[in-house]
Amino acid sequence: MLLVIDIGNTNTVVGIYRDKQLLESWRLVSSHTRTVDEYWIMVKQLCNSVNIPTENISDIAISSVVPELTNSFIKMSRIYFGRDPLVVNSSLNLGMNLLVREPKQIGADRLCNVVAAKQYYQCPLIVVDLGTATTFDVLNAAGDYTGGAISPGLVTGSLELIRRAAQLHEIDLQYPDHIIGKTTKEHMQSGIFVGHIAMIEGIVKRIKGELGQKDVFVIATGGLSEDIAKNTKDVNDFNKHLTLTGLRIIFNLNRKEMTI
Repeated sequence: MLLVIDIGNTNTVVGIYRDKQLLESWRLVSSHTRTVDEYWIMVKQLCNSVNIPTENISDIAISSVVPELTNSFIKMSRIYFGRDPLVVNSSLNLGMNLLVREPKQIGADRLCNVVAAKQYYQCPLIVVDLGTATTFDVLNAAGDYTGGAISPGLVTGSLELIRRAAQLHEIDLQYPDHIIGKTTKEHMQSGIFVGHIAMIEGIVKRIKGELGQKDVFVIATGGLSEDIAKNTKDVNDFNKHLTLTGLRIIFNLNRKEMTI
């Protein structure tokens, strides 16, 4: 079995694969205060809760945008599983060319997203990942990575607005019944949720214009991907486990080069 760990700024997603099948996944808070031992206890308890013996985990792959937590999970892998994990970076075999000036600056989660998208969807394509940031990643018709864009995430933007505005309070992020709101809550739902969709639609339209192609497949991933996808015609599909899938694929592409 393969243990995959996607470490983000807000959440860490842990999953267990048997071959290509994702047996289970869990979303944890990315905490800088937990020790290596505490992370091990959490992983062990999660596996035990679904009757997966940790002794059956033979390999580990990590995607991370938080270096401090990367080191914690590497230590956990070495101490409790007795092996070095595969840590995703731009120097690995990804099955594509990275046509950007600074490949090392591409987030590991974004690399996982495009690797999975290339295998399961048609190119050219755009991956929209709705996390702490909302990111856009583009594969051209040849299936090579050509670049992308980064904007503040839906939740990140709303919390910053609430923090700076004394009379605004946290709301449920969902599509409102009317764009012209009748209450402050409806005003915020319209401006924040619908506004984020409009931003996505606008950037997707402009990316398609730069590619010179209208037939570009658009996939959304991340925690709010389903809610976004069902409220816009500019997103063709959503896949909440795209990053974990990419982790699995990248591990398999590079497992021969690993020293186990």
